[in-house]
Amino acid sequence: MRWRNRSWSERTPRPKAVKLPREALQRLRDRAARFVEESLILRELLDEVQLARGCFYLGREPDDLMARITPLGPQSMLLESPRGNSWTEHKRGQLAAVLGVLEGDTQGTFHGLGSLVAKQQGSKPSAQVVLHRDFKIPVRVLAEPGYWYSMHRKPAIAEVNDTKDRVLVRFVTYGISGSFHGTCLYALRDGEWGCYTIKPSASETISSAEKWLDKRDWEDWG
Repeated sequence: MRWRNRSWSERTPRPKAVKLPREALQRLRDRAARFVEESLILRELLDEVQLARGCFYLGREPDDLMARITPLGPQSMLLESPRGNSWTEHKRGQLAAVLGVLEGDTQGTFHGLGSLVAKQQGSKPSAQVVLHRDFKIPVRVLAEPGYWYSMHRKPAIAEVNDTKDRVLVRFVTYGISGSFHGTCLYALRDGEWGCYTIKPSASETISSAEKWLDKRDWEDWG
C-alpha cells in the first residue's frame, strides 16, 4: 500500500534550557521556595525545592517528584510533570505563572486539590473545600487518593455520620464507556484524620465500610 499526500503531525520539539548563572538560579529557587511555604496546598505536599542540573525539582523525596521547572530564559520557565522516565510539558511563562498552575491544579496532573485555593464558582463549595474547611481534614490526608486524582476522578461527599468524624467520599469520572469510581472513608481516629480506600462491595454506607475495616484491623483496600 502506498501512502500519498498524508500529513503527519510532527512532535513539538522540547525547548532548550538556558544556562543561567548560579546566583540567578539560586534567587529563582528561593522565590519558588517562598511560594511553596506560603501555599496552603504545596507546603503540605512538598518537602523542598531542589536545584539540580540547572532545573528546579519539587517533591517529597528524590524518587517522588511532583514537578520540574526548567529556565528557558531569565523570565521564562517551563513547568513539567513526570511521566515514566520522561517529562510532560504543561505551562510556559514567568515563575509566578507556572507556580500558580502547579498550585491550582484541579485535574490531578500534580495533586488535584486546586479548588482549595480557587475562587468559588456558584453558591456550592467543592467537596475538597468542605472536607478541609468544615471537617478540618489536613491537606496531606485529602491528597492520599492520589491515583484517583491522577485518573481525573472528582470527589463527592456521599455520607456524613452524626458525630461528624466519619465522611464517605466517592471519586467519580465519566467516559464514553460509562462511569468509573472509587470510595474512601475519611475517619477521625485517636485525634487524627486518616483516609481509607474501601473495597467496592463494602462501600455502600459508612456502616458497611467500618465493619469491613474492623475485620481488617483498619487496613484499607489496595
